[in-house]
Amino acid sequence: MRWRDSIELLKLSNTPPSIISPYPIFAISLFLISHKGFYISDLPILLAGIAVSLISNYGSNLWNHCNDLKEDLAQGKKTILTQDASMQKVAIFISILLYTSSNLFVYFLSILLDRPIYVFFLIWSLVTWWYSDNLILKKVFGFRLKDHYIGELITYATAWPLYTFCIWSVYSDLNATGIIIAVAFLFVSISGLLLKDLKDISGDREAGLRTFGVVFFPSQLIRYSCYLTMMYYIIMLNPITVNFFGTGILVIALPFVYFFINTYLHMYKKNWTLDLGDLKALKGMSNSVYASILFMGLSAFL
Repeated sequence: MRWRDSIELLKLSNTPPSIISPYPIFAISLFLISHKGFYISDLPILLAGIAVSLISNYGSNLWNHCNDLKEDLAQGKKTILTQDASMQKVAIFISILLYTSSNLFVYFLSILLDRPIYVFFLIWSLVTWWYSDNLILKKVFGFRLKDHYIGELITYATAWPLYTFCIWSVYSDLNATGIIIAVAFLFVSISGLLLKDLKDISGDREAGLRTFGVVFFPSQLIRYSCYLTMMYYIIMLNPITVNFFGTGILVIALPFVYFFINTYLHMYKKNWTLDLGDLKALKGMSNSVYASILFMGLSAFL
């Protein structure tokens, strides 16, 4: 395999970009919150959490692209997999290797740290694998979780909290602070799911899928995505959370105000209807959440 092909596969493994990769903001912020700051002696455990975050995300993203090849071709997407058929088997092999490697690494960490990290990670692996799998499990069960909005909801409602528990458990015993973050990101994950399906409506409809974007009106998806994001901020900024995190967590109020003015009020005044001019407002919602995660980590120093 040429080095250029390796770079293209790496890019695909980071598509779409998120708070997990290529910049492991989520893992770093969880580390800072769980350790109440940073000490050089803690660097190995921080790097272990980042490694789990990156390797697992590379595998799940690449596996998703391998299984969505038909839909990507129909939509005219240009990736190394749609443009070079010889790379498809290579990508499948690498994604399986990444899933396997991340599971083995997490199993090793579970034994080393004597925490149930692997239990959380194994369930996450199975759910995300079945979510995308067109090649194996769909032939066995007749469907994959991604094909229907109920399956999507099950995947996102399961995967994000368990993933949070997994990364948190690399750094610390599971406690109230970790549980609060996991519950908060349950709302973030479903909010992101609703917006994600907005971008794939035509392709999902052509493929015969029953996703949120196909079944529900865009105005409904935008409205409930905003409601869910609002719930995330309520969980992170209520007095109980402040009691566990400390007053530094109130810095998250800055991205919350940005979201409330630029996205929530903007779409509310338009009765949640969507046009091209609203893309900036929707982008502002994801940017506010990304900023809040960054601020969450920085709050450990406040």
